[in-house]
Amino acid sequence: MVWDFVSGLLKDPEQLRSDLDAMIKFERDNARSNPEREAKVWLAKLTEVDRKRSGFQDMAAEGLITFAELRAKLTALEETRETARRELEALDRRREKIEELERNRDALLDSLVAVAPDALDALMPEERLQVYKMLGLRVAVRPEGDIEASGAFTNDFSVCTHEPARA
Repeated sequence: MVWDFVSGLLKDPEQLRSDLDAMIKFERDNARSNPEREAKVWLAKLTEVDRKRSGFQDMAAEGLITFAELRAKLTALEETRETARRELEALDRRREKIEELERNRDALLDSLVAVAPDALDALMPEERLQVYKMLGLRVAVRPEGDIEASGAFTNDFSVCTHEPARA
């Protein structure tokens, strides 16, 4: 009875679309507050590193700092440059992942709709238990036999009406 309810939700194309949209929204929201602004900050940091590098080299050429001091300053600048590059690459990867999810959403949804019913129907009890765990499923049986279920698939409690077995 619980499996019929859960698998019914997982087989529902509108539920799948809603879940897929929620996953894309989560990815987008999970990105840092403002990726464009953050990218501008890291690009500005790269420009600043280049400016400082040139300034330090000029200071060394004029004998204002030693070559050992120059080497230490350039090493620190190179670490900053690498951090900025890594952060820009991470921002790019997150953006690409979200764009790919959005581009492929309909194809993925079609694939899930086609595969989900047969795949869900073929699950063994242990595998169903894994699905319950992934969904964070919580179930309560009311005295009259109705089932309240909550988890990742809904923010509200859902009720499945229990129909007693007929003799």
